[in-house]
Amino acid sequence: MQRKSTVSPHHFHISNFPPYNIINCSAPGVTPMKMIRHSLQKLFFSILLATCLLLTACSTGSKTSPESPTSQSTESKEFTEFTDQLFRETVSSDALSLNYTLSKPDKYGISPTCGGFTPISLDSLKNAAPETENLLYSLKEFDKSELTLPQQLLYDSLAYTLEMDKKGADFILFSRPLSPVTGLQAQLPVLLAEYNFNSVQDIENYFSLLESIPGYFESVLSFLEIQAKEHMLSSRDTLETIAEQCLSFTQNNGSDILLTSFRSRTKSCTFLDSNTQKDYRSKNKELVRSCITPAYEQLIHGLNVISAMAGTDGALSSYPNGKEYYSHLFAQETGSSTSVEEYYQILNDRLHKSRNTLLSYAKKDPALFSNLSMKAAGNLTPEERLASLSTAILKDFPQAADVNYTVSYVDKSLEDYLSPAFYLTPPLDAFTENVIYINNSSRFAGSDISTTLAHEGYPGHLYQNVFHRQQNHPLLSYALNFSGYTEGWATYAELYSYKYLGYSKDEVGILRNNMIVSLCIYGICDIGIHYYGWDEKKVLEFLNQNGNYPEDTAHSLYKNIIDEPGSYLKYTVGYMEFAKLKDAARKQLGKNFSEKSFHQYVLSAGPAPFPILESYMKQFWPE
Repeated sequence: MQRKSTVSPHHFHISNFPPYNIINCSAPGVTPMKMIRHSLQKLFFSILLATCLLLTACSTGSKTSPESPTSQSTESKEFTEFTDQLFRETVSSDALSLNYTLSKPDKYGISPTCGGFTPISLDSLKNAAPETENLLYSLKEFDKSELTLPQQLLYDSLAYTLEMDKKGADFILFSRPLSPVTGLQAQLPVLLAEYNFNSVQDIENYFSLLESIPGYFESVLSFLEIQAKEHMLSSRDTLETIAEQCLSFTQNNGSDILLTSFRSRTKSCTFLDSNTQKDYRSKNKELVRSCITPAYEQLIHGLNVISAMAGTDGALSSYPNGKEYYSHLFAQETGSSTSVEEYYQILNDRLHKSRNTLLSYAKKDPALFSNLSMKAAGNLTPEERLASLSTAILKDFPQAADVNYTVSYVDKSLEDYLSPAFYLTPPLDAFTENVIYINNSSRFAGSDISTTLAHEGYPGHLYQNVFHRQQNHPLLSYALNFSGYTEGWATYAELYSYKYLGYSKDEVGILRNNMIVSLCIYGICDIGIHYYGWDEKKVLEFLNQNGNYPEDTAHSLYKNIIDEPGSYLKYTVGYMEFAKLKDAARKQLGKNFSEKSFHQYVLSAGPAPFPILESYMKQFWPE
């Protein structure tokens, strides 16, 4: 079949700016209930979101792996060629994307030579719109009915992504290239420190990245200047926080991690002799001195100048078309088709239900609450806890491949502004090597490391990612980003994990409902601030309707939400969507429902927008 219109795939912007979806990182939540100290695991970047299916029917003892009767059709083959080319061009857009996606790109028909970050510009962002339109047109020329089921899932998810990008073209000036947690400036030191050296070319590409950072940061500052003229900047407080963050990096020898990690990685490179290692280390040291540190200093200076032009109110509702943008952001972040207004009511209803459930536990036995100290953590190391969880979950979750994982600790120079924990997704072709970072900052003292590891490890991000990569997904699936699914799953996994941590049934019920209260509060406040225009006073008022909170708690929550619009949504709404899918399956299947079969289904389907996931799930419900 001849396609009437195509666009060069390397122009295809499949993910929103900034384009790096590598880190699943956590940020501290706010303790909503004094009776249980709890920290919401808030994660931000997850790479590799996909749409393909090896489905297990949600019925007792029966498994199906459906295939399209036209799996070998010409249409199917052409669709594979089309999407594989998009994948190759997308992941090779810069060295960072390529390195974190593939360890051996040449085996996928991709040149291992890759440059650094491409400077951003308003023109380039605007030019993406017609290219997105063109790609959407090309996609719709395929006859979906002639594709295999995994391809149909990819088709739907790609169409969803392109439609979202198309709508997002109206909101370019709302882009946030810098932010305290998800901004590239915050995550860059870790990303560079974990950059994989599998060949000499990888090291050369790495140097290209370092050399490109000053130009990239300069282009970001130019974009912020445009936002300033249009009164579209982030709040002054947010910009000042980012500047302080960068200052901490420069003053606390943050660049040292780039020297020590480079030395460690090159030392293990068997393809380098000792003299070459020495030369490379000298070059790295020079580039860190001449590129990285000056780039952060340049960013600090620029932010200090630009922040003076920013307003004090960063709520999206305060900007022109801000409510419209938030509705778009809500759909994009969550993958839900439910409106903001509807979800606001859903979350309020669920909040009251879980609060009442907690009250019923308190009436039943008040002593239950006093016994909820971190007894479950015991004296296990993080590695031992992960090993324990990986075994314990097998009763309720399908078997995933055995993989290696290491627990690393955030460098002290980065502790003050990085998250309590995060999972780094490994390359597609090296998914057996996994890393979870833990932040030992005193800010997170008292957090339950067990639930953190469940969120980041088993049965959360690490487990979901490994299981997903065992499936036979089309390559392009791994370049799509559906954080509502991945973060919703990790949050669902965290709540589920309480049953493996030594708590009684009632204690599990308390802990889960307390977490749901937390999630609902965060989600309601996010909507309240950015859609309904709540100020800090209103946030405090709302919190005190649901407990007894000091003003600093309201301030912290308000600031977090202003700094990262919509960030809480993927956890709260993502979890709620999984709970809704589960309730629907349980109602439809009755006595044939099983937890393990449900988990098998949603994990095999892989990351996708929830309406798509729901529609495919219904195909496997018995009539």
